[in-house]
Amino acid sequence: MDLYAEDRAVTVPTLQTARLMLRPLRGSDRAAITDALNHWDVARWLSVVPFPYTLADADEFIDMAQHNPGDAHWAIDQGAGLIGVISVKPDMGYWLAQSHHGQGLMTEAANAVVEWYFTHYNDPVVSGYHAGNAASRAILTKLGFTDTHTETITPANSDAPVTSQRMILTRAHRTA
Repeated sequence: MDLYAEDRAVTVPTLQTARLMLRPLRGSDRAAITDALNHWDVARWLSVVPFPYTLADADEFIDMAQHNPGDAHWAIDQGAGLIGVISVKPDMGYWLAQSHHGQGLMTEAANAVVEWYFTHYNDPVVSGYHAGNAASRAILTKLGFTDTHTETITPANSDAPVTSQRMILTRAHRTA
């Protein structure tokens, strides 16, 4: 199976971990997404998220997540509603509401997504992080990602270019 094929629709299943439910995004997530992404300490590390973030931005994202073949997006839910999002499209990207940082939740979510991915696809997973984002690097290295190259990008939330460290994970190098 090839996640990269444009005509391949990905059915996003609900994934359960010890503390989280990863489920498809829904319209009722718009306020939680908007609230979380309006914290600079979350948005500053993201490449495609504008700042400030509006309800219209959330609506556009949810619509894209629900209707874009080849993408897989999950709401990260700890039981009381969305606390973050994780995607494989084919890059793996993620964010978590600031109040949930430092609890190992994103590592748990990312591990579940990588496990799901490698049960369906043989292609490597690619990801990356902005220079200085030690927490994101820690998540990726725990899963077995290795550095490939750096690139300079200009995030949607800033006019200032940043260095992005790109990484890759193959099925053979998965560690978590």
